Amino acid sequence: MKDTQIAKQEFGEVLFDIKVELGRKLVKVRDLLGWEKGTILKFNKTSGEPVDFLVNGKPLALGEIMVLDDKFAMRITEILDKEKLTEMYKNGMYR
Repeated sequence: MKDTQIAKQEFGEVLFDIKVELGRKLVKVRDLLGWEKGTILKFNKTSGEPVDFLVNGKPLALGEIMVLDDKFAMRITEILDKEKLTEMYKNGMYR
């Protein structure tokens, strides 16, 4: 039996928290307290830029949002390598 088959059998039922993040922003409490209905927030990403695919709060991939059967879906466009992840952490995107 191959290692991948063994891993699927042993770990196939483990659950992960998957999130797709459009963008993020740090805000001061005084700014947050001033929010009201209709407040517009600008985030760190521009329209059309890839979204972040997070597994247990950590980035794993980049992708694009799409609609499939009237529901939002994400197409993975890039699996992040060690260098890209290091760059994201250095830029303060993840703590």
